[in-house]
Amino acid sequence: MACQRALLVQIAVAEVTGVHLTALCAGGRGDARSAFARQMAMYLCRLVYDMSLGDIALAFGRDRSTAAHAIRRIEEAREQPEIDRCAAWMEATLRRAGGVYD
Repeated sequence: MACQRALLVQIAVAEVTGVHLTALCAGGRGDARSAFARQMAMYLCRLVYDMSLGDIALAFGRDRSTAAHAIRRIEEAREQPEIDRCAAWMEATLRRAGGVYD
């Protein structure tokens, strides 16, 4: 179930950011745009589906500390209105698509 949810998030983030789906799970950091999109996807996995850091790391081919760093980075970035609006929109869309409601 966690892998399916992570894939849904990855597809959504790839579509919204224009970053190719394979770049979200590619080895290495990649360019700044790909790295930020990956961090956003990790953050949304945690926020929307309450996935564990271990499951997030596994879904993205990273380790737990990288997943934790990504989540913190996006939490801080949400202070920027444009990023906050985009993250809020993706969160709401993923909740509807995945049948997750508060």
